Amino acid sequence: METEMDTAAMPGAETLRRSVDILFGILLIGVGASVLTNGVQKFLVLGLLFGFAAVYYWGTFFLDNAPTWPVFVWLMVLTVLWVVMLPIQPLAVYLVFPLFFLYLNAFPDYRGITAVIGATVVAIFGNYPQFSPGSVVGPVLAALVTIAIFFAFRRLWLAHLDREQLFRELLATRHQLATTERKAGMVAERQRIAHEIHDTLAQGLSSIQMLLHVAEQEVSSGDADNAIKHIGLARTTAADNLSEARAMIAALQPAALEQASLEGALHRIAESSAVPEVAVTVEGASRPLPMRVEATLLRIAQGAMGNVEKHSGAGRAKLTLTFEPDEVRLDVVDHGAGFNPEEVSERPAGLGHIGLAAMHSRAAEVGGDLTVESTPGLGTAVSVAIPTVDSDA
Repeated sequence: METEMDTAAMPGAETLRRSVDILFGILLIGVGASVLTNGVQKFLVLGLLFGFAAVYYWGTFFLDNAPTWPVFVWLMVLTVLWVVMLPIQPLAVYLVFPLFFLYLNAFPDYRGITAVIGATVVAIFGNYPQFSPGSVVGPVLAALVTIAIFFAFRRLWLAHLDREQLFRELLATRHQLATTERKAGMVAERQRIAHEIHDTLAQGLSSIQMLLHVAEQEVSSGDADNAIKHIGLARTTAADNLSEARAMIAALQPAALEQASLEGALHRIAESSAVPEVAVTVEGASRPLPMRVEATLLRIAQGAMGNVEKHSGAGRAKLTLTFEPDEVRLDVVDHGAGFNPEEVSERPAGLGHIGLAAMHSRAAEVGGDLTVESTPGLGTAVSVAIPTVDSDA
């Protein structure tokens, strides 16, 4: 039956259905045995019982997938056979029990309840004119108990379906979350690698290009000494870039910090820069910093100096490393062309101006704060402050 298929998936539905079939068989046997001594009428009652049983079991086996109208016709035939039997054999009133279950199973809504009420009324008036309290209370009580049992069973089934649906949704959400986290991790790793390449290899290659360009001009003008000096700086920068690349591949700390302190690494940046004058100043009592903090400051210094070389056209720049009791600060100041920070921040991220975004991201990763102040024609100041009180981990 189409509607019965809804309940066929219930936990224990098959057991309930077979129990109703067994109950129906027992009632048929009981009603049939009671008319064996009833003369000629017994053949009529037995024939009706046989027809009732044949229609009942045929429907239970062949109407599982049927649409609503064949099921309705099947129940009508059963009901008519039962109503015809009642005046001939009053004990046939007990066959209303399996009918109740069939009505509700086929139509688990107001239609099924209406059918149960109608069958109850027929069962009560089937004893007319021999009314008794039992003939009224019995069918009514049976109808109420059947409805209560069926809908309690159905409520448990619906709760079971809700739990299954929730479980499937939780599994789907968990899978989606795992997929999202994996994608987010891939994006974050790609961004980190992009920042690493920008702040190391790209900046180094840019410095080499500018140093060689200056050396080429000096060779053309006959200033061989300065040309050799700039070529030497280009070679040093290339060596540093090679070390950075090897360290990046091996997922090690920045190569510049393996060979010197943070202050020494900043001096190497100043020495290899294409900016003519770069000063490095340390203020406050110098102290060891966590490697992650030193690496962040070094990368920001490289990124900031790369921007000075490529965009500012400045002849002078200054790097100031300041140690304070609860934080360390790095300031990179130049006296170049400057720019409008608001216009740059509104541009979409891309290779042309990834430096500022990378520096902000690096500072945020260690709980720091990076600010950029610049005015067209008046230079640029990049300042990053990183707390050190809880950064020893």
